[in-house]
Amino acid sequence: MSKLQACKTCSKEVAKTAKVCPHCGVKLKMGFLKKAILGLAGFIILIVVIANLGGGDKTDTSNGGGSKPANAPAAVELAKEGISSDVKIVVDSFESKDQVGNNQFSTKKAQGVFKVTKVTLTNNQKDAITIDSNSFKLIDDQKREFSYSSEAQFALESSLGDKSESFFLKKLNPGLSATGHIVFDVPADAKGFILEARGGLTGKKIQLKVE
Repeated sequence: MSKLQACKTCSKEVAKTAKVCPHCGVKLKMGFLKKAILGLAGFIILIVVIANLGGGDKTDTSNGGGSKPANAPAAVELAKEGISSDVKIVVDSFESKDQVGNNQFSTKKAQGVFKVTKVTLTNNQKDAITIDSNSFKLIDDQKREFSYSSEAQFALESSLGDKSESFFLKKLNPGLSATGHIVFDVPADAKGFILEARGGLTGKKIQLKVE
């Protein structure tokens, strides 16, 4: 393929890459292919510049860094009382003990530490409910779930005598309240507890603040 072309002004041959005719000095028009290549290059450069300008303010939140997404749910603040299936549950106290009971027949030492949780239930349903210590679990900040200690609970209730209300398969009629203790044996280094509770054996699970 020839690398020469005729000047449209003086008709003499000049190089196709020449911008000015060396014979008559007239500026030569750029070929269509060259125009297309230069135009495409300019378009690509423009896209790169726009992308760089628009990407500087983005924040990566994939691993918890930066600001929260606009639709992220707000953290729920737990309270010491709540409603489970029309049964009001209130955490009255939360104590740590190395042992419970007060004599050789009703004393129980903890393997870790006892968390003695006192709660009051008020039945606002239309019929009686059955309450039991199995309706309660203690959950720590590692999401470990602890069930009540039946031996420790028996020792505590025996020591309290008439002051204790047992939560062992007890019927609670509408409009009445019952208060009792649930004893959990947990590791000594466990922390950050919440109480998972049900209003009766078939009540909806709720979570309550204990500390």
